[in-house]
Amino acid sequence: MSDTDSKSATPAVQNWAPKLFIDEPDRTAEALATFRLLEKCKYSIDYLGDSTNEFMECDCPEERTLVDDDEYINRACDENSDCINRLTLIECVDGLCESTCGKECQNQRFQKKQYADINVFLTEHKGYGVRAQTNLEANTFIYEYIGEVIDEEEFRDRMIQYDNRHLKHFYFMMLQTGQFIDATMKGCLARFCNHSCNPNAYVNKWVVNGKLKMGIFAKRDIVKGEEITFDYNVDRYGATAQKCYCGEPNCIGFMGGKTQTDAASLLPHIYADAMGVSASQEKKWIKAKKAEGTLDDIKNKGENGENINVEFVESLDMEPCDNVKDVTKVMSVLLQCNNQLIASMLFKRLWLTYNYEDEDDEDKTLKQILLNQVIKLHGYQCFKNILQLFQDNDYDVLRDIIEFLYHLPKSTRNGVTSSHIDEQVRSIANEYPDFEEDCNQLLQRWNSFDTYTRITKKDISNASSTTSMKKLMDQRRIRLPPGWEIIQENGRPLYFNREQNRKLVDPPISQSDHNNRTTSVDRRNRTASKGPLGLGHNNDSEYHLGDKRSYSSRDIHRSEDFAMKKKRIELEEQQMLLRAKEEEEKREKERFKQETERRNILDQIISDVGKSKELQREQSLKLEEEKRRKHHERKINSQLSHLEHKWEKFFASFVPNMVKKYNTDINLSHDAIKQCSRDIVKTLSNKEAKRGSENSPPKKMDKYKYEKVKNFVNQYMEKFTQKYNDKKFKTSQAS
Repeated sequence: MSDTDSKSATPAVQNWAPKLFIDEPDRTAEALATFRLLEKCKYSIDYLGDSTNEFMECDCPEERTLVDDDEYINRACDENSDCINRLTLIECVDGLCESTCGKECQNQRFQKKQYADINVFLTEHKGYGVRAQTNLEANTFIYEYIGEVIDEEEFRDRMIQYDNRHLKHFYFMMLQTGQFIDATMKGCLARFCNHSCNPNAYVNKWVVNGKLKMGIFAKRDIVKGEEITFDYNVDRYGATAQKCYCGEPNCIGFMGGKTQTDAASLLPHIYADAMGVSASQEKKWIKAKKAEGTLDDIKNKGENGENINVEFVESLDMEPCDNVKDVTKVMSVLLQCNNQLIASMLFKRLWLTYNYEDEDDEDKTLKQILLNQVIKLHGYQCFKNILQLFQDNDYDVLRDIIEFLYHLPKSTRNGVTSSHIDEQVRSIANEYPDFEEDCNQLLQRWNSFDTYTRITKKDISNASSTTSMKKLMDQRRIRLPPGWEIIQENGRPLYFNREQNRKLVDPPISQSDHNNRTTSVDRRNRTASKGPLGLGHNNDSEYHLGDKRSYSSRDIHRSEDFAMKKKRIELEEQQMLLRAKEEEEKREKERFKQETERRNILDQIISDVGKSKELQREQSLKLEEEKRRKHHERKINSQLSHLEHKWEKFFASFVPNMVKKYNTDINLSHDAIKQCSRDIVKTLSNKEAKRGSENSPPKKMDKYKYEKVKNFVNQYMEKFTQKYNDKKFKTSQAS
């Protein structure tokens, strides 16, 4: 807690304890009967919920631990690991990520439905609610928010339908721009999580097997029997503002509407955390707006429909990242962010980190570590997305991003090519001639990076007949020190550390192994210091020909024995070296033969994989283009429909009266007059909507427009009257 937070905390808040509902009856079965239960989200259109990021493979090693006599658990990618997928809110997928972390790693909570133990109970004023059945630690995954994923057009239609049906509760949650999860009629238990102005949970967006998922996570430690709540003002949508019954000391009385600003929910939790914004900063800003008397004019709205207070965000002064944890938070949001304002503010934190003035070697080392972390956390894929986001909008941000990328630490070319960021940079160079030189320099720098092929378990399995690959397989069973992995370069297996930019032929040694080896070497050195036969080098025991002392025959024989033994040992050592050299030559020939075989196998694997990836990429580009085209058509149709609806309301206010006045000389039925009015309104609205989105209905009818509409009504009614009289005449003749 910051100093500001601690000062503002009142004794009542410090002594606060959560309200428990342990004694309330379990109403889960009763609640399940009110909707249709879904095991997973149902998509009204296949492409809804698709992530813009390609699947990313982590580099965590598989780590199986024996828990029972015959059962092993893979501990890879657990909450204590540095798994780059877990840190950037991406789940590992069996079959796609198994070349490193293996099957059934610990980063598959959505896929395995590893939900917390919860049930439903009946609250006093809020209907059903959800409570914890066990104690939950902070950041525990509680439940996925499941429902029907729909587009914006369907979302608007359902809002009207549910409002007309007088439904009291709405269960919409925004997934991404123009896409929503509707759990009203079909969903899961997570739909019963109520709103609170002081919530104990929050909602986070994860990428799971190419789809975006919304998960509910514990914001703090939650006690057994406590109701699980999150902030609707940030994460859920309803038709109108509703009264709030959360009962918290800071309750503002309503959910939604103008009171949302008073709730200090100026940013979603995940954005505020990544930007380093505290609750005290929000409260201070709101207090200043109240003092200015401009609080009622403030509205939370982001460019993509997200609940973001733009004025508040623009008022923030970003600080550089101080540690690896800060960088991780920023990168996890940037990877999925399509909001230009938020993306620019978060990039500013990274930019300030890079531009931080180095005062000493410690600052330089820290900066290098933080920038390496940017690359490690799917940095190239992240900045490829950001370049796309700003390519047509912000010249200055693009320039800063190009400079930032150029000064990132040297890594490998693999991340550049797999993310296709080089293609994006070429596109920017073609579109902006002023950037061409900087972009070319960046591309040249990337071209100088080494390319490597990671040796996966599948590669080892395919070539495990060779001695060297068997040795590698044994080494894979031993966990390498943090930051190290096995790669393949020019047909040779190497050990590579991306952060240190080091390559080793032999396996790297951890600190504990190094200490053990040092102890062993010291022991051997102490033994060797006694001489070749274990004799000490004490001056008193050495024999010098020039010594004036007299020697007995026994001493002379001892000297001769020593010389003979020494000569024999030297001869044996020479023979051993000769044999070792011959064996090494044989092994080298065998190794060369095996390396040739293994290289041929790996070359074939790489060739097959490359062809497959290229084909998949072409298909993916075609599919993405088709999706964008359909989405654009739906968007245009939605806009036209919305505009036409406005014009219908406009014309419906006076056209029926015109038709009634015209009917004074004709005896038409009430239904006929009503139908004529509807047809005229529909025709006029359709014509006005086709003129474009800028052609909105006027607030007040002018004389010119009135006369024009009146003439159209007269012409229409004359034609209708003629047809009506002809039909009436034919009927009378027939009778």
